[in-house]
Amino acid sequence: MSYNKVVLVGRLTRDPETRQTIDGNLVTTFTIAVNRGTNGDEADFIRIVAFRKLAELAHNYLQKGRMVLVDGKLRINKWKTNDGQTRSTVEIWADNIVFVDSRKSDREIPEEIPYEEVFGEDIEEEDIPNDDEPPF
Repeated sequence: MSYNKVVLVGRLTRDPETRQTIDGNLVTTFTIAVNRGTNGDEADFIRIVAFRKLAELAHNYLQKGRMVLVDGKLRINKWKTNDGQTRSTVEIWADNIVFVDSRKSDREIPEEIPYEEVFGEDIEEEDIPNDDEPPF
């Protein structure tokens, strides 16, 4: 029995590239940077390949810097160069892509919005519960 499953979380290093096969299927490729350690000073750059509807999704919604979770299958492509050297590259054929961060918008959202602006009324200090217990 064998099992081939990879799950990665990383940021796109550039915008995805999309092309169409002869039979009309979409293929989108992009590379994500995946941190190796906890301090983030080392990263692996992994090529991701998406097909058909997933390729369309990646083409329409992904851009450089976006954080994604990709699960798929590990593929190692091997070929010979014109001078006879054997080369190989590792890529992940995506089965699923999940957006980890929200899409950046043109408008800025403040970090903290005052209560009065949201609900339109002031609250008194004594109305705010002091304990960290949930109210149920």
